[in-house]
Amino acid sequence: MSNILLLLISLAFSTFVLSTPMVSTLKADGPNQGLTAYELIQNFGGKRSIESPDLYPDNHPSEKHIYEDTDHIVGNHFVFVLHRDLDKDRDKYIKFNDRQRNEIKAYGGSKASLKGFEGETMTYRWKFKLEADMSLSKNFSHFFQLKSVDDGIGMPILTISARSYRGDRWLALSHAPIKKAVILDKTLWPEVAEVWLEAECTVTYGNNGALDITVKRMSDRQIVLTYQSENLDMWRGTQKDHFVRPKWGFYRSLKSKHMLVNEQDSIRFADFEVIK
Repeated sequence: MSNILLLLISLAFSTFVLSTPMVSTLKADGPNQGLTAYELIQNFGGKRSIESPDLYPDNHPSEKHIYEDTDHIVGNHFVFVLHRDLDKDRDKYIKFNDRQRNEIKAYGGSKASLKGFEGETMTYRWKFKLEADMSLSKNFSHFFQLKSVDDGIGMPILTISARSYRGDRWLALSHAPIKKAVILDKTLWPEVAEVWLEAECTVTYGNNGALDITVKRMSDRQIVLTYQSENLDMWRGTQKDHFVRPKWGFYRSLKSKHMLVNEQDSIRFADFEVIK
């Protein structure tokens, strides 16, 4: 085989490898089957990809806060639980005693396929289900975040959140290029509660980035949240190793704790997929 032919084959293979998307998935394998929920999540996101109260000795270690369940709609899935009076914010509760969380995330130790660097396009897909009687306050309850690893601004770039406002309960999509969040779309709670929702979010990371996100009911394919833009600030990084990472779960404020009427609330997630 000639050197020229070998070079052409090598170039073709390199082009194929570069153009082939990297896909990472996280799926439940069923209650009391296969791996535990925490093992599945760590295989997906890495050893430190879980921020659940029971993983911290001074928080609430006596009860698993993420477990597996199954139903006739999506099959096997994960259940994330928060207890109003018992759960805290990781091991940071001395400094941040006004919030609590039970989340999974990508972080510095996660595989590259879960990290969004400047100029890259990422697609996130997942399913989730919200309780009709979930406790909501006038403060935040985040279920999905795109969080920047940068110089320490802290506020997520994009969130799917819920809150009670002026007598109504809402699910909302918000964007914060720096520190001030703007609601991009919202829908009333009865439109999204007690049904499985399917989300797809495609982002091109950059100061003049792009966002295409849709959340729809699985039952009738009705869109409940959506936003598209080809020119949206989706980047805060200042260094080559800065990136954006996804977070899913249940992270809420306790500043209006009197509005949280349930001692326990939960949210269900299924079929996570990240495509780079």
